[in-house]
Order: sequence, then structure tokens, then C-alpha cells
Amino acid sequence: MSSPAARPAPPAEGFRTAREHRRLRVWERRVRSAGLPPLWAGRCTALSEPSRQAAAVRHTAATLAALPAPYRLVLALLMRVCPVAAVLADPTGPFRGTSDRTRPQRVADRLSTVPGCAELLRVSLALALHGALDGPCATPRREFG
Repeated sequence: MSSPAARPAPPAEGFRTAREHRRLRVWERRVRSAGLPPLWAGRCTALSEPSRQAAAVRHTAATLAALPAPYRLVLALLMRVCPVAAVLADPTGPFRGTSDRTRPQRVADRLSTVPGCAELLRVSLALALHGALDGPCATPRREFG
């Protein structure tokens, strides 16, 4: 007697197939592993709140997952290079301890001068802000009329 087959997770909202849902999850992991959310928070304090940061990651990943394959390939490579560039931009940062709150901003400022990372940081920050700040409204809307 065999056990029932495991069902795939239901597709995320706005995605039609399980394949698209998996692609979204892969891109969310890529965005987080590239170290982009702390850099966004260093640039914009509105993205330091965990719920907004989660919405920012979700929106950025969904946008990047929807791009054509050549663009996704280049962005995946840039996201692999971004953590290395961050360490090279601030090599003594990890040795200063965790109390250094200005490190993400300092690293983001230095990465904004590196050609590929500058575009990645600029574009991802714009997508993150759009996803975090233009999400569902927490307060009910008043209708005038």
C-alpha cells in the first residue's frame, strides 16, 4: 500500500501555474541571498519594517520572474556577484560587530559606484518601494460624494 502523492503547493496569487509559483519562490530566495533587503533598508527607512520588507521582496521577485529569459539570466548572475561586491566594498564591516547600524547605507553607497551592482541596486530599490508602499491600504478609504 503506497502513500498518496504529495500535492504541489497552490499557485501564488496572480500566478496561473505551479511552475510560475516555483519560479517566484526561487526569485524570492535570490533576492534575499543577494543581500538586497538590508541594502534597501539602508537606503530607505520605510523598508526597514518587516512587513513592508516582505512585500517589497515579493513584488521585486514577481517582477524579475516575469522578465524574458535573457534578462533573468543576467540578473541572476548579478545577484550572485552582489554579496561578493558588498564584501569588497566594505571589507572590514563584518569585523566591526553587529552594532554598526550605518553599514547597510555605507555598503549601498559604495555599491552605487560599481557599474552592474549600481543598476541592480537602483532598479531593485524602485521595485521594492513600489511593492512595499503601494500595497493594500491598511486604513479604510473614505468615500466623498
